[in-house]
Amino acid sequence: MVDVKPAPVRFTEAIDFLKKKVAIPTEAWTDLWQSMNSVGFVVAGANTEALVSDFQEAIVQAAENGTTLQQFRQDFNRIVSEHGWQYRGSPGWRSRVIYETNLRTAFAAGNWAKIQRLKHVRPYLRYVTVGDERVRPEHRKWHNVVLRVEDPWWNTHFPPCGWGCRCRVVSLNERDLTRYGLKVWDEAPEIKYVAREVKTPDGPVMVQVPEGIDPGFDYNPGQGQIGRGTESLALEKHGKWIALRAPGEVTRSLEPLPIDTSETPAGPAATPGDPDSFRAAFRAALGGKDEDVLIDPTGAGIRIGQAIVDHILESANRQDGRERYFPLLPELIKDPAEIWIGFAENSETGRTAMRRRYVRL
Repeated sequence: MVDVKPAPVRFTEAIDFLKKKVAIPTEAWTDLWQSMNSVGFVVAGANTEALVSDFQEAIVQAAENGTTLQQFRQDFNRIVSEHGWQYRGSPGWRSRVIYETNLRTAFAAGNWAKIQRLKHVRPYLRYVTVGDERVRPEHRKWHNVVLRVEDPWWNTHFPPCGWGCRCRVVSLNERDLTRYGLKVWDEAPEIKYVAREVKTPDGPVMVQVPEGIDPGFDYNPGQGQIGRGTESLALEKHGKWIALRAPGEVTRSLEPLPIDTSETPAGPAATPGDPDSFRAAFRAALGGKDEDVLIDPTGAGIRIGQAIVDHILESANRQDGRERYFPLLPELIKDPAEIWIGFAENSETGRTAMRRRYVRL
């Protein structure tokens, strides 16, 4: 007989979701909000990149190897000890929150990726609770809600819908509906928004969230990273990028930047309304290239290309002589005074992206 040894099944989509995230130091869990968490990996209060990166590696290994919570707690204790991290709460509670929240959102995102891949044959989604006494009353009402994949209800009600939420979504076809005796709802459950207070480093802030969902959980983790379907990414250029802000985020006055003298001369002016002259000016600034990858001080590779010119050509107001500063782009990215990081959501696809702004005066 063939000796068959059982092995865990790797949830590749969930693992990829975790690996694609960028480790970001934070002071509080509210520093990143909703779909920002689909792009950034954070642990509340972990304020160094090395510390956050170690936690991310431990969570990725947990997803890859099927690590239990008890096993993860060994990694948690080791990381805390190595970095001398001072955190709030008990070790058991804190490790559980990090482990369960990250893995559940990763599995939800991986599930969304599979749903998008199979929606042509499994076009319906069913909300499913665990069914025990710990299920929240609001979530119990959503049990067996069946809607099409494209229904916007899933933009805000794709579990986990709160801390410790164990609900899930399964995809269905017509035969499944018959087998389980289910019907597709004509309309999604009504969404009633309620005011909830969250504590931030800048003080308490009131936020509006759907009733039954914890603040910050009213988003679809997979949609935040891959969009509302793989085919929709082709439409991204038609959608506006809308800046996202975390609750309590305030505009702070910055220290005056030093004025630098650049030895790079300004380039020639382009002719307004003439795309070829703008593209030629950009090409000359990159030494004859249409695009290049520049390395910033953090080690990140930043690809710049003719998309910058496309942005300028979209509006006559942008054709104001700024192309003369194309030659300063390499210097700006390689040696900026500051790098600002923010998040934006595409109005067409729902995908969230991290944006870097390079500043030098």
